[in-house]
Amino acid sequence: MKNSNLKNAQKLSRESQKQILGGDLILVCATGCHRNYLSDGSGRCIVPPCTSPNFGTESKDANGRWQCCY
Repeated sequence: MKNSNLKNAQKLSRESQKQILGGDLILVCATGCHRNYLSDGSGRCIVPPCTSPNFGTESKDANGRWQCCY
């Protein structure tokens, strides 16, 4: 392998690790109401990729199904 190819591969590897670790990635919390969520059983809920303390509120929709709303 040529030396320049090796340097390019190392640079690409560093950039890949940065992306995997979330170095340049900004997660946006969910908005609106969602049917698939995690609940604490006390009316608070969370929809990935949201994290604590960004909790939503459990509520029933028009069909009587529970949902998590922000």
